[in-house]
Amino acid sequence: MPLTSIIRQTCPVCSKIAVENSRIKIGKSLVIKLACGHSIYSENIAVSTLYDSIVASDGCKPRPYQIDAIKFAEESDVRCIIADEQGLGKTWEVLGLIKLHQTELLPAVVVCPSTVKLQWMFEIHRICGAGKEFLTQVIQSGKERAFPGFQIYVVTYDMLKNKDLFDMLPEGMIKTIIIDECQRIKNHLSDRAKAVQRVARTTPHVVAMSGTPIKNNAGEYFTVLNLVKPTLFPHYQRFIDNYCDTYSSGWGTKVGGLKDVERFHQDTKDIIIRRTKADVLPDLPSIDRKFHHVELDRKLNKVYDSLLKELEESLYGDDDGFAATSTKIAIMSKMRHVTGISKVAECVDFTTEFLLSTDRKIVIFTHHNDVMGMLQTQLDTWLSDGGFGRSCVLHSGLSGDERSKLVKEFKEDNSRRLMIASTLAAGEGLNLQFCSDAIILERQWNPANEEQVEGRFHRFGQLNSVTITYMLASGTIDEYFTELVEIKRSIVAATMDKREIAWEQQSLMKELAEMLVSRGRKAWSL
Repeated sequence: MPLTSIIRQTCPVCSKIAVENSRIKIGKSLVIKLACGHSIYSENIAVSTLYDSIVASDGCKPRPYQIDAIKFAEESDVRCIIADEQGLGKTWEVLGLIKLHQTELLPAVVVCPSTVKLQWMFEIHRICGAGKEFLTQVIQSGKERAFPGFQIYVVTYDMLKNKDLFDMLPEGMIKTIIIDECQRIKNHLSDRAKAVQRVARTTPHVVAMSGTPIKNNAGEYFTVLNLVKPTLFPHYQRFIDNYCDTYSSGWGTKVGGLKDVERFHQDTKDIIIRRTKADVLPDLPSIDRKFHHVELDRKLNKVYDSLLKELEESLYGDDDGFAATSTKIAIMSKMRHVTGISKVAECVDFTTEFLLSTDRKIVIFTHHNDVMGMLQTQLDTWLSDGGFGRSCVLHSGLSGDERSKLVKEFKEDNSRRLMIASTLAAGEGLNLQFCSDAIILERQWNPANEEQVEGRFHRFGQLNSVTITYMLASGTIDEYFTELVEIKRSIVAATMDKREIAWEQQSLMKELAEMLVSRGRKAWSL
């Protein structure tokens, strides 16, 4: 493999490296004046007027600021970086774009971290649909190949290193590459970056996504800028000289931040779009519930399947009394515990990305003590290595005064941006209106307990929209319970009377057990 795989275009007239001096837009046409004196002509993708046609299977539509991002991508000829803050819906923006421009942008490849591979599949089905026009292949292993006939291929960064991955596809078939969490290819000399560059080199459209602001350690962003606009950023050293501060570390010269922020923003205004939550606040609902799907840890598959078998035996047993009901609840509680343990790694990944991409605080709610302990151990190690303040941990063993003191520290100490809390311990007497982001890692059997927690954020003094992310292990008790709860919420919402939902826990548990055995059992048949 070569030392570097930096993408460079050449002038079609003199064959010199194409370096852009200026550009002029004339309708859909773009004229790029090169440093060699010649010009490149291209025709951009058409700007749509059918944004109202983007409707997800659950009836959701993109918000106004998300439509603005779609328009921005269109005007860039779908060669851009969407750098919206985490939680604003970058996936919505990219898939909305794909849905509008199927002919021009499909087939497409989505390159993402392994922890969000399943989430991408779920969002493609929800936003674009599961029909043949958006048929999706999720590459499961390094030995698997991309097969002809699919419109979207989801692959991880490490799987993309396989040079034979797309051998079965006609040359030039891929029209778009979507690079999720593109900060993962910050080193243009890495094998991971070279694998992405190899695919992007012959792909007409490139969309990179990252919630991490492009403002610090600026040299690390050369790779993605070169992928998106190689005529603007054809040389690594020239990028460092033109845009980056450097300093002596005592062991050599190191790259710092941006030398001239305004110049960088001016030069990249046509290829980078970045909005924060504060920028788009009027477009956001007061409480925004999001569902983040992850895979159950394969090491726990057998444990979960054995519990499902136990539940089936209990459900179809002769005893239908109180003892049998208690047994079912106990089994389902163990299943919930298994999913909680499984989701810790994904939660750590999600949280660290949030802390890097925003300047906000976040609270993670758990149910089991060992899940809380695992989270605290892994996150505190990361926080310490990254120079952040340690996490605040709120559990049932704290007295009222200790809780108040802990919340005060979380609120006032800007270095302490993470709290891990017991859902049941945090349900009452807690004011968190200074924070607007939370993760529900483990669901409660009574959703009223979760709504009570949501109310800790959405109260007088809250200046922002509140985002609550429910982390779900797909195909497990998580997903079926969430389906039950959201169906009931939608029914109540349809009455238009804004009444509170009277949650009947026993009824929910009975229905959940039946769903798990009748529908969930099929997916776990070995």
